[in-house]
Amino acid sequence: MADVTLRVTIGAVSVEVTGSEEYAERKLEELLGKYLGMTKPGVSAEARPAPIPLETGGKRLSVGEFMRRITSKNLTDRALGLAYYLEKVEGASSFTTGELAAKGKEAKYPFANISDVVARLAARGLMMSAGYKESQRAYALTASGEQVIESMLEATPK
Repeated sequence: MADVTLRVTIGAVSVEVTGSEEYAERKLEELLGKYLGMTKPGVSAEARPAPIPLETGGKRLSVGEFMRRITSKNLTDRALGLAYYLEKVEGASSFTTGELAAKGKEAKYPFANISDVVARLAARGLMMSAGYKESQRAYALTASGEQVIESMLEATPK
């Protein structure tokens, strides 16, 4: 039996599996379920926390309102929160350090050196390179980066 390659790309995340058809399908389902919470229709996913409400009364949260909902302790937490806001609320598949700095100013959380903060987050595996955007290096949150922010949001009293 010939090997097949299955590839799925969602935003900045790509998953590729090669092997027998049965193996590739099973492994792809496992990876999508584990890292993206996706399953085949009719198959129940593991219990996941309810999505974070990013809208109130039909209106989108401002970046400042969103940042007040997380328990940010330092600059890296703030940068992660702003990146999460860009991806989840504004629908950006990637962002530049300039876009992150602009959101920081808008939220009243300015950065002295955002490039240094993003480099530390990338080194910790919480952000990753996502190619280039308008001739500047672009970044995206990793699944681990999303989990960090979601745990901060869950810990915040409502």
